[in-house]
Amino acid sequence: MQWGFIGVICIIAISIVVIAMVRTRLKNKSKELSENLNHISVYSDKSSYKQAQERLSKLNNVVFVDIPTALDNGFYGKIISTTQEKDFTNHYISYFQEAHSLVKKLEAFNITPSETISKFINDFGVINKLVKQHNEGVITFLLDTHKDFFDHCLKYPLDKQQRRSIVSEEDNCLVVSSAGSGKTSSIIGKVKYLTEIKGISPERILLISYTNKAAAELTERMATDGLKGYTFHKLAIDIIGKATGIKPFICDNTDALFIDIYHTLLGNKAFKNSVVEYFIDYQTNEADWEQRKNEKREKLSEQKNVQLKAMFPDMDGRAIYVRSEQEQKICFVLSSLGVKFRYEEPYEHQLADEMYSQYRPDFSIYFEQKGVTKRIYLEHFGVDEHSLVPAWFAKDRNITYEEANQKYNDGITWKKAAHEKFGTQLLVTSSADFHYSDIRDKLRKLLDDAGVPIQEKTDEELYDWVLPKGSKQEKAFIRLVVTFVTLVKSSCKSVKEVLKQAKNADDERSVFIIKNIFQPIYELYISALSDSNQIDFTDAILKATEICRASHPVEYDYIIVDEFQDISVDRYNFLKVLREGSPPAKLYCVGDDWQSIYRFSGSDMALFNQFPEYFGATEINKIETTYRFGEPLVSLSSRFIQRNKAQIQKDIHSFSPEMKTELEFHAYDRRDYCNTIGQLVASIPLDKSIFLLGRYSFDDYYLSFMYQSIKEGNRFFYVIGGRKIEFLTVHKSKGLEADYVILLQCNKDTYGFPSLVSDDPVLNYVLTKSDQFPYGEERRLFYVAITRAKIKTVVLYDNRFPSVFVDEFLHPEKVSEESYVKHPNANKRWTRSADQFLLKLHSEGKSVKYIAAKMGRSQTSIVMRLNKLNQ
Repeated sequence: MQWGFIGVICIIAISIVVIAMVRTRLKNKSKELSENLNHISVYSDKSSYKQAQERLSKLNNVVFVDIPTALDNGFYGKIISTTQEKDFTNHYISYFQEAHSLVKKLEAFNITPSETISKFINDFGVINKLVKQHNEGVITFLLDTHKDFFDHCLKYPLDKQQRRSIVSEEDNCLVVSSAGSGKTSSIIGKVKYLTEIKGISPERILLISYTNKAAAELTERMATDGLKGYTFHKLAIDIIGKATGIKPFICDNTDALFIDIYHTLLGNKAFKNSVVEYFIDYQTNEADWEQRKNEKREKLSEQKNVQLKAMFPDMDGRAIYVRSEQEQKICFVLSSLGVKFRYEEPYEHQLADEMYSQYRPDFSIYFEQKGVTKRIYLEHFGVDEHSLVPAWFAKDRNITYEEANQKYNDGITWKKAAHEKFGTQLLVTSSADFHYSDIRDKLRKLLDDAGVPIQEKTDEELYDWVLPKGSKQEKAFIRLVVTFVTLVKSSCKSVKEVLKQAKNADDERSVFIIKNIFQPIYELYISALSDSNQIDFTDAILKATEICRASHPVEYDYIIVDEFQDISVDRYNFLKVLREGSPPAKLYCVGDDWQSIYRFSGSDMALFNQFPEYFGATEINKIETTYRFGEPLVSLSSRFIQRNKAQIQKDIHSFSPEMKTELEFHAYDRRDYCNTIGQLVASIPLDKSIFLLGRYSFDDYYLSFMYQSIKEGNRFFYVIGGRKIEFLTVHKSKGLEADYVILLQCNKDTYGFPSLVSDDPVLNYVLTKSDQFPYGEERRLFYVAITRAKIKTVVLYDNRFPSVFVDEFLHPEKVSEESYVKHPNANKRWTRSADQFLLKLHSEGKSVKYIAAKMGRSQTSIVMRLNKLNQ
């Protein structure tokens, strides 16, 4: 017992001695660390090392005092960027880690750390806060010091937000501008600030805009020796020429080259047949809820038609609207075989009674036989090989499947009996023929057996029927090809990659058109450019990007980009390599996401709206004062565009509360349309400028009948009431302004505003992802249109068919989700998962109307897909 007690006493004594030794050692370490912290090498900014050295030597090598002092001395009078903050933090991080580790040990032994250590740890933890405070102080100092410069560097003083963006020294600065907010003034102010205040050599500043006109305007307005504005293309060409010693030869008329290539390939039978097959089997069939306007758009459609339009007219030249894709295909086959026919013409014998209207067979076929005109009939029955109707047939009529089959087959029996009774000849096809045989071969045999003379069209004749050379349809198709190729290149993809995507998606339609039409044209296009030793503008950017990545032939301190909302993937990659250097160039990018309207040229709004994710730490500045227009247009247009939450939120206000700009919605009667415009023009003072704006280049069509037109270079005018008024598309009006704007044809129409024209689904593989808000890009385009005016914008609309945008302003209570529906998935491919979801809803007994709304497709599309799946 006694020895045990003695043992415990010994252990306690030893522990006390050990603890005392550890405490002594820790106190010594604390003292040593405190001493080391007082002799830390002071941070100096790497980007201005010489200046820092000079400043330090003047201070007689002042020792480290604390982090706040080191930060102020190291960045005296300078704004600290995120990169510099990181460098500063890394300079002291090893000391912090040592101090932090030691303090934990000191706390374990109840030892209070020295004031030097505690302060260092606390200061290190608030470096970010210290940087913000430092920057705020420096920015205030710079703005006050250079107030006179900002007041007089342009003809008029820059506003507070413009000044704040100009003094930014962050590695990346995104300036979110607004319509009429003076973004060009901000850019010019930035360049003058860099050259005149910061002393940056003009040769070290790169200024990029999107058009030659804008680049030239910036160069002229800055009037700075050694500085010129570039377009991305011009810069790329100069870099290639400098690096290779040979200035590239740019093919500046690629459209003409594509047309030549397309017509050359038509000499290839397989290619020509592929084009014909595309238009017969793969062209997107939309439910024509309005009949198409004719070539000259002479009549506005009043009748809505939910049927499908056949490709060719009947024997009388009348357009044919059929009830299914299968009937649409039959129409084409009959036309291509040279057979004369009419669709749903009344039967030659009277069968109508008080219960039933007159019988109308699907097709009445006419032909001459021994000098006599004969008429036979063709009925197409929607049943499978077991004479069963599709499942949707019963669901849609709210009857049982057995009742549906009985009713439909009774109808078939009655029709056959009628023909037998009156001795008229009836040919029959069914849905089963489409599944198990070639309907063309089936019809050819039926017609031949019936004695109908067949005059089958040649490949050349078929093509001319489907797509007449030089026609509007052919031009539109070639434009689709050009758009695809342009987007493939600007998205930095290859045709093989895109084709693989389509194959992986089981997208038979897109695979067909890419493989058989787009790819041959693309390959011949690349070959033609190579053979003539030419490149196109996208090639120039891609080639210059590779040169810069490999050898960095140019180096800049600052890169300033105008119209940044139009940035595309190829330009983004070019910009990334242009800024590379030691240190990298600082970016100052200016743009307005509310005016991003060039998705079809490859612009990717995500590069703007998610700027930091692509470029790194970013300071975002907004310039929200508009110098063009006032209330109520400011508030009305802002609310309209900001309904789309994908747009960056802004608080737009006019520079003067006194400035007034009206937004007027003016209904017209279609018979008095031109006179209405004439009256509007007559009401505008003679000394005020006017724009006529259209969503499409043909929106002035009706004006051309009443008013004289004048073309001056690329500009187009109408003489209305003795005044010469310019007509522009909304796209071309961007960046321009007038006192008064008259916006034409804002109707609910295929070619209205918003446009209801759907993109070809094959382009989904090369287009950037659009925001999901209904008519997102059309909404931005409408915003551009109504914000061109300084005094008043007048929106014209047909009083019978106001567009949903008009209703948003005038009758918001009428606007619902249905108002925006143009069947958002109308042109999207049917995937396996979509088919499974469709069948699931169908098996649950959901109505066709419900399924259509749920899946974002037309009821016609749902019915046809169910029919196909049930075959």
